[in-house]
Amino acid sequence: MYEEDAQLASQDWSLHPLGELPGVDSVTYGIVTPGPHQPAGVPLLQAGDIVGGVVDQSTPRMIDAAVHRRHQRTSLIAGDLVVVLVGRIGDAAVVGVEQHGWNAARSVGVVRFTEAGQQHGISMWLKWWLKMPEARSRYLESSAGSAHSTLTISTLTQLPVPLPPLGFRTRLLRTMRLVERRMVLNTRIAACAMKLADAHFVRCVEENKEAPRPAAVIADVGEVVGGMRRSAAIEDGLPVAWAAPAEVLRHRLAHLDRTDQTTWAPPHAVCAPGTILVAPRPGGVETVVSRIPLVPGRGMLALRVERETDRMWLLHELRSRSKELVSTAQGQQGREMSRKAFSRFTVAWPDSAQVREPFARIAVPLHERANTALEENRVLEALITTEFTEMAEQTKGKR
Repeated sequence: MYEEDAQLASQDWSLHPLGELPGVDSVTYGIVTPGPHQPAGVPLLQAGDIVGGVVDQSTPRMIDAAVHRRHQRTSLIAGDLVVVLVGRIGDAAVVGVEQHGWNAARSVGVVRFTEAGQQHGISMWLKWWLKMPEARSRYLESSAGSAHSTLTISTLTQLPVPLPPLGFRTRLLRTMRLVERRMVLNTRIAACAMKLADAHFVRCVEENKEAPRPAAVIADVGEVVGGMRRSAAIEDGLPVAWAAPAEVLRHRLAHLDRTDQTTWAPPHAVCAPGTILVAPRPGGVETVVSRIPLVPGRGMLALRVERETDRMWLLHELRSRSKELVSTAQGQQGREMSRKAFSRFTVAWPDSAQVREPFARIAVPLHERANTALEENRVLEALITTEFTEMAEQTKGKR
């Protein structure tokens, strides 16, 4: 204990494997076989529940209490760091009091801290270090050649983690906490803006329900583009963001502004910013609009719409009809969008001058406000990344 306190309070630079970092108590993974969903059971944290550095509590899977009791080593404690081990490897969140007592799935690593580690903010330090290019390159390299990106507990435990002098670390942790508070606020602002836009759409539909309801099929108001598998380098191609269906499904807001992976694609296959993306889930279809050039992944569809007025109406029309759009999915358990069925889907298409344009005049600024908030989050995250990178460069000679 004394040695740990001394290392955490040291004014010297040090480098440690994550599993041996002062303040870390244990590193493990969750339940391999959790069993079927039990509505009255214990919440199970899965990799998909870790979104944007926080835990999404909306629809956790529930497991039998007896299974939970047999796996007490991963019964979560407030302050634990939970790390995605499959897919978006390295994404992490600190467990809050709301998730205290949950359990974790095999796809999630659980890092537990000593009392001294909690006091010195090692959980937040690790959460941000896992985002850094130096850390990501190491665990992505270990996953090269795998069908799915996978971070093993062995690799996570051996990941080198820098521990700078206490004074420097304390200042950077203070900045991290302020940045995270602002990012949470910005996310709330973006979510409220989207709720207002959705509510305005509902109101607009209600106000015009007595008027004639012109309709159109989707293929007549936009170009439907099928998804593609990821591809290695190709002739006359270029690297571009590749959006997997899971990224659309887990996105809590209507804007997709980043992806975890890239692909090579010919220029004509790249969808411009403003493209509507749709992906199926059990019981519904999720709809978002892209903010970056990208290629849609296999199983989902993209809808190119030229006029912003039309795009705004279609986006909210599709969001409001999520359950009806299930009829446009196909394959095992309806996990893929059918381009043919989706193209023939009928949407409300009221007069542009009387309905769609007035709606867009209010909806567009709300979307712009949401995007501004999300853009600030990207800048703030880049600020911390830059601080970490400069710190690593300045102190390499002191290790």
